[in-house]
Amino acid sequence: MKSDTAVELLRRYKEYGESILQCLNLVAENPPPTQAWVQTTISESIQTFQHYAQKTIEISSSPVKIGIMGEFSSGKTLLLGSLIGYADALPVSETPTTGNVTAIHLIQQQGLQTTKVGHFTVQYLSHEGVRECLRFMLKEVEIRAQAAKLPPAPIATLRSLQPTTFIDAKSILTWCELAWNQTQSLELRCLLRELVIFVRTYTLYGTDICGRVYQVDQLIAKKGLRLVEPPMNILELEFERIPTPYKRWNNLQAPNSEDLQHTFSLISRIDVTVELSREIWDLSGLQGTNEFILLDFPGLGAADSSVRDTFLSLRELAEVQTILLLLNGRYPGGATAAKIRSMLERNKGEDLKDRIIVGVGRFNQLPMSPSDERALDILVQQVSEPGDNDAIFSVFNEPLNEEVVLEQLPILQLIVASASNLTTEKKNIVLLSQLHGLNKLAEVSRLVQVCSPEFLPDLEIPNKLEELRARDKWQQLSELLPASSTLSKQLSHYIDDGGISRLRSLLKEHVSVHGMKQLLEDVQRTAQVLRSEQVKLENTLQEVAAYMPVVENPAFLTLRQAVETLVGVYRQFQEDLDRQPILTNRSGVSVSDIVKDELTNKIFFDWSEWTLLLDRTKNGIISLDKGERFFEEDEFDDSIPTTSEDFYPAFVQTLRDMQAFAHDRITEAVIDLFGKISRNVELERSKINSLILPEMEQYILHNYGNKQARLFRNLLRAIEPVSKWQKLIIERSALSGSITPIQADALFPLAQRDSKHNQCQIFDWSPQKSYPVTPRPFNHQIAVLRLRDEITTSSGLHLIQYVSQLTKQVKSSFTVATKEIVDSLQDLLKSKNEPLLRYIASAEERSNREGRAPQPPWLEALSQIVAISYPEE
Repeated sequence: MKSDTAVELLRRYKEYGESILQCLNLVAENPPPTQAWVQTTISESIQTFQHYAQKTIEISSSPVKIGIMGEFSSGKTLLLGSLIGYADALPVSETPTTGNVTAIHLIQQQGLQTTKVGHFTVQYLSHEGVRECLRFMLKEVEIRAQAAKLPPAPIATLRSLQPTTFIDAKSILTWCELAWNQTQSLELRCLLRELVIFVRTYTLYGTDICGRVYQVDQLIAKKGLRLVEPPMNILELEFERIPTPYKRWNNLQAPNSEDLQHTFSLISRIDVTVELSREIWDLSGLQGTNEFILLDFPGLGAADSSVRDTFLSLRELAEVQTILLLLNGRYPGGATAAKIRSMLERNKGEDLKDRIIVGVGRFNQLPMSPSDERALDILVQQVSEPGDNDAIFSVFNEPLNEEVVLEQLPILQLIVASASNLTTEKKNIVLLSQLHGLNKLAEVSRLVQVCSPEFLPDLEIPNKLEELRARDKWQQLSELLPASSTLSKQLSHYIDDGGISRLRSLLKEHVSVHGMKQLLEDVQRTAQVLRSEQVKLENTLQEVAAYMPVVENPAFLTLRQAVETLVGVYRQFQEDLDRQPILTNRSGVSVSDIVKDELTNKIFFDWSEWTLLLDRTKNGIISLDKGERFFEEDEFDDSIPTTSEDFYPAFVQTLRDMQAFAHDRITEAVIDLFGKISRNVELERSKINSLILPEMEQYILHNYGNKQARLFRNLLRAIEPVSKWQKLIIERSALSGSITPIQADALFPLAQRDSKHNQCQIFDWSPQKSYPVTPRPFNHQIAVLRLRDEITTSSGLHLIQYVSQLTKQVKSSFTVATKEIVDSLQDLLKSKNEPLLRYIASAEERSNREGRAPQPPWLEALSQIVAISYPEE
């Protein structure tokens, strides 16, 4: 299939999935009812459509993905470094270093220059992803527990710990401790340790980081993503010594390497962008839709986090089109690669041989026995001499061919046979020396760096005399074989640059020729499920149409539901008002506190009497002498208060001002309450206003009567509280109009002349004092401050009482009004008033003549799904 044809088909499948998803969004906005007559299969079908429509879109818009798999120490990470032209772009070591799926996004850069590795994007498992991973791990724990002969009781308990919506971390850890102390199984203990670390890490960090994505620089990534060393002897390890994360991150926006190490088990995937020159790997023909991603999968069977790795690998491999299986040339004939392929086929449900490319990593370290070395020497020498070697040389009577070579070199035959069992095409097998490929790239230009300075010593390994001699022998053998021989070509590619150029070419070819085809096959399999669901849904909808009951007019149901909601809103409002003994402003500050603070400020700072008294004070003693003034025309009355009556005018004015102030603040609080009610009924107001017509009130009055007209008016008041009855509450609470002054005479706290008293209070500094008191330092000043506090305290108590009375009037008015509204709304919902409710909703005029409502939106949307055309090839 041509690439452009595949691209067009992928586009059409994407549109197919998007069309279904759009209809599902309409269903979500108007979900099916929960009544028994709606078949449960509809809900299940919607979920299936949702899943496979999204999957169809994702696959059809995704680049081709090439997964690189193999056991640990086969050199996967180093091979990736060789392919992109930078050895240690990812952590490289002889011991296991990487335990995460790493997606490498390749970008072409112009000119011959060093490969550039961008920031690393660290994606953490979502909470659902954690539950899925935990379910996978617990199933494996059960398998190993049965193999370790644990009693049936704890195994039965383990099954009950499978998380659904909740992770019972405490019970899981308790079970792990009990199992740990009951077994000496190495495999089970390794997994229990992994499980304990996973659960403890989630418990500490899950809330903060699950589902989040971070960008970190290369140095932090290399340090933070390395696997920690496992314990040397896990069978002697005490459960309490299993490492536990001990602190949260300092900065949740920017993790450091230590943070990554502590949360390693929760990482879902690593993404990194790599810019490489065309001279290193020409990807010009694969840009845009034809691009591909390299996915480095953690090795299986030897890592400390192997079960979690397996879960992540299987999840990502579900979307992979091409797989590069890397054999370990140092240990030929191992079963790990075949085990991986079988596991993949079991999970993908298909034969993957056509999708597999096989690389024999570390072919330069092929374990040649002395007999293998001797046989290789004889093959490349092609010398027939008499003696003990006659039997061997007899095979050369005919031209050298591949069968003869493999027969004489069992170690080579073993590695080729192992590779051939994994793929259908021998040309898809590449013999590799990752370091030799990097060494050759370094020879191209001194301007290109192929590794960090720390890695440079490793580049000298391919130039060691022993390895040079081995390559020379393989080259001679390649030249002796026929040019058409696959083995000859494989050896030749290995000699050229460790097979790296051949592997790059093979991967590029696989993407162009096979990758797009495989991507299309993947999306077709997913889309076929959607097509099958369309057929099922069509049959289901035919059954629904047959037994779908008569449905009330939507406008009537909308109105009734809105009225029911209004009842609840006003009841809740009244309950909240009853629970709140005071009125507050919109900031939550009580009106009483606001009035009290304003009174204090007014008496303390606005009364000139205190200023005059304190200005005449020296050393705490008040002087009556005004002092001399140079400019006589500026003379004004600045007589200081000498009797209690001198404070009375200011007291009276302050009380009047504070009364007005209190009225204003309480009025504001009432307006805020109405604003709150109005916001709470905003949705119902919108629904009901869409049904109300101007002439309705008069029609109801003449055709239904006064009582029903009152119910209708109270319905309008319920949805329009601000315009309909806010002003009335303010008037009924005595907050508007003229204010009845407070009797200042009765509240004035100082002595004054009246019918019962002929004498007011005369202060010590007054010349009218009959029996003067000898002034003492600060005596007068303290008396002034006490006067001010006494006036403030007395006035405040009375004003607070006044505010309390106004508050009581407001709450009483609200109680009466809201009760009347709630009672009217409840009456409106009674069956005897249903005709009125139907008229308001204009139900008679809008109902379907056959007694059925129009097709509901959810059913119409599902019908549209059935009508969506399947893409034609």
